[in-house]
This record gives sequence, structure tokens and C-alpha cells, in this order.
Amino acid sequence: MQKLRINTMILSAVFILVISGTGFAYAQESVNQFYSPATEGLTTFANNVAESVPKIVAAVILLIIGLVAGKLVGRGVEKAATKILQKVDFQKNADSQILDLSSNKLNSAKLIAATIKWFVYIFFIVAAINALQFVELSTALTDLWLWIPNLLAFVLILIIGSIIIVKFVIKWVDQEIVSHGFGNARYVITGIKVVMYGIIFAVAITQLGIGESIIPILVSAFAWSIAVAIGAAIAVGLGFTLKDVLPAAIAGAANHRSIFKVGQKIKIGDVTGTITSVGTLHIIVTNDRNEGIVIPTKEFIGKSFTILPSN
Repeated sequence: MQKLRINTMILSAVFILVISGTGFAYAQESVNQFYSPATEGLTTFANNVAESVPKIVAAVILLIIGLVAGKLVGRGVEKAATKILQKVDFQKNADSQILDLSSNKLNSAKLIAATIKWFVYIFFIVAAINALQFVELSTALTDLWLWIPNLLAFVLILIIGSIIIVKFVIKWVDQEIVSHGFGNARYVITGIKVVMYGIIFAVAITQLGIGESIIPILVSAFAWSIAVAIGAAIAVGLGFTLKDVLPAAIAGAANHRSIFKVGQKIKIGDVTGTITSVGTLHIIVTNDRNEGIVIPTKEFIGKSFTILPSN
């Protein structure tokens, strides 16, 4: 009986040891399952950070260089553009020696400088993203960077066309109209301005890939406007010419047969003599010194003259 009790105790102790060992082994295995992935994850993260540090440093350096370069280039371009616009304005006002740099010219210089500055910025941003190896974002920004020259061309065409070309053309047209005595050219100049601004804007906007079909329409409109302007100029010129010719012709046709006769002695202003020829647009009077004086018949309109008795 006592021997059986001892055997039972031994078996119980062995069972407890077996159970304890199994639980410890299971617990150790559970800890290993939790610890190993965490350790591997931290190790991978540390390795990635270590590999990315040079890329991040390079990207930061590129961004700093881009910021400084963009500001310097922007300032230089703004100063250069301002000087060019000042020179153009000075030449335009060379007669008065007055320099008139309007706010529009300053804004134009700033606009050109800002466009080029952002061109530099985006160039270095793309370089920084390439250093970080973000392929999709780098591709998108590269496309944007390649589009900026089109934007710059758009801005330059607008500024050069509106400030330089249009003003010089309008000034030349105005001088020509005034020099030929065509009077007020306000409406002609307004029409030319509208057409030229439209063409300049259409050419500029095509640089952005918009409205390529507008150009033929505007060219056609410009051609028609030139034809109309030429027709108007011819009409105005004929008007000023006929202003002098028609009254004389009418006066000559109405009067030379009824009043003026060859052989009559006449006094017109300071001229005294004998009529030797009667034409439609003029008469010829020969004075006492046998000098033939041509008097346009328009001179008789609204004026008095004296027919002297013949000797």
C-alpha cells in the first residue's frame, strides 16, 4: 500500500514536470513569434532610413540651391527687362526727353521675371524629386517644367506685341495721316489697334496649345481691315482733293461763259490786266508788263472782282 502511494507521487511529479516544460516551451515560442517580426520590421526601417538619408540630403541641397538661384535669376531678369522697357520708352519720348515708365511696364517686367523664376524653381524641384526617386511625381513635374517655355513665349508675345509693336505702328500711322493732311485719325487708329491686339493675343494663346483655328480667321479679318483702311484713305484723299477741284470746276463752268470773256479788263485783288484765256479751272490775266498771271476760278468764290471798261 505504501509502495503504491510512492509510485503515485512519482507519477504526479513527472506529469507536473512534463506539463510545466510544455507550457514554458509554448510561452517561449509565442514570445519569439511576436519579437521576431517586430525586430525585422525595425531593422528594415532603419536600413531604409539609412539608405534614404543621402537622397534626402541631396534633395534638400537641390531645393536650397534652386531657391537661391531662382531669386537671383528673377532679380536679374527683372532688372534687365525694366532697363529694356525704359530704353524703349525713352526712345519713344526722345523729343521731349521725358522718361515715362508706367506701372504697366513695371508689371510686365515683374511678370517676365516671375515666369523665369518659377521655371528655375520647378527645374530644381524636379531634380530633387528625381533624387528621391519618386518616378510618377517626377514625370508630372517634368511635363509641367517643359510647358513653362510655352507660357514664357505667351507672356513675351503679349508684352512685346502690345507695348512695342502696336505703339510704334500706331505712332507711325498717326504721323503719316497727319503729315498727309487727312485730319483726325482717331477712328482709323482705333480700328487698327483692335485688329492688332486681336492678332497678337491669338498668336500668343496658340503657344499654350489653345485656339490654333483662330489664326486663319484673324488673318482674314486683318486683311479685310487693311482693305477697308486703304479704301478709307483713298476716299479721304479724294475728298480733300475734290474739295479744291470741284468748287473751282463748278465756278468755272458756271461763270466763265456768262461773265469772263477774253479781252475783258479785270481787277482781282492786287492783279489788274486783260483776260487772255478762260478755262474751266482757271483764267489767265495779262498785266501791263505783259506778264501772264494764272488765277484759279476758286478764288472767285465768295469774293468780289471788278470788270474795268475797255479803252
